[in-house]
Amino acid sequence: MPKFLTVSPTHIPGKKEYAWQNFLKGGYAAIGWLHDFDLTGKSMDEVICLIRDQGYDNEPSAIRSFEYFLALRPGDYIAVNNTNHGMFGVGGVGSGYKYTRAKHDTGADDPKQFYSHYVDVNWIKTSYMPRTSLLSEGETAWQPYGTTGALIDALPPYVARWLDIEVQPKSEKLTYVRPQYLEQIFRSIETLAEDPQHQERAHESLVEDFLAALGYQKHQDIRYRQNRIDITLSVQGLPVAVIEVKRAWDLSRDGAGGAIQQGYNYALSQGIRFVVISNGDTYLLFDRLKGLSFDSNLVGEIKLTALQDEDLKLIDRLRPENMADPNLPQLFRHLAECFAKPPA
Repeated sequence: MPKFLTVSPTHIPGKKEYAWQNFLKGGYAAIGWLHDFDLTGKSMDEVICLIRDQGYDNEPSAIRSFEYFLALRPGDYIAVNNTNHGMFGVGGVGSGYKYTRAKHDTGADDPKQFYSHYVDVNWIKTSYMPRTSLLSEGETAWQPYGTTGALIDALPPYVARWLDIEVQPKSEKLTYVRPQYLEQIFRSIETLAEDPQHQERAHESLVEDFLAALGYQKHQDIRYRQNRIDITLSVQGLPVAVIEVKRAWDLSRDGAGGAIQQGYNYALSQGIRFVVISNGDTYLLFDRLKGLSFDSNLVGEIKLTALQDEDLKLIDRLRPENMADPNLPQLFRHLAECFAKPPA
């Protein structure tokens, strides 16, 4: 069964159309990082070591992107996305991994920001398709931000329709975990999502209800607008987390850079360890004592309306008794990881 991957044509603001045309004219799709390294014949472990040696701020994103990109084979499909607005095109992968230094002009002024890692692509659909024309009601869209989306083992319905390919329905429907103690929050999220006029304060209420369901006391542990912080979370009177709340429903790690920086600024000024970015449905948890960058600080990301069994561990991590626990062995391990040399 062919795999499917979305790829952004560039990281340069305002240059996506330009970079897509280079994909189209050249018959390829490419990604960045490791500008001077030909990865032909290298294992994923070797690639990860090379990435870690460079000290990229977005190291986990680089590792994920190469894991997906290097797994592509002839017969798979690639679509080029314009964040969450639409798709430039979709095509069939025609080769395995290739390397040509600075192969892809991203629209950057500095050629060192060109992309060198690519696969050949036979572009099938090349007329821009807006999101509203691609998606049917109730369908889940592609991941809008980041170099690549997730690598999936089947064509999404909207791509299959675009390519006029008939896809056999799966015999098993994907089901999500819905803990009973969160049932009212699920209903509130669904109601709010149907109201296009709602304000950001409504998202703060969702966050408050979620925290109360985890055992925090309203008006005691959950405080609004202290020192311009959306929500300050405390346990037994001691602040443990700052929470930056956003209105956008498409919140993700790759698209939340400004909110993360803002949350970190507040946490630093108040001497608070944890930073949470949320819209009331999606939650990103960062531990400032874990690693030396935003990506290495990321403890986890969950979406309440799409919970899997493994996501329940992060929910437990957010409970008062766990947020207040200093967990000294964990802190020493974090410290050791900051100074550890990547394996040769």
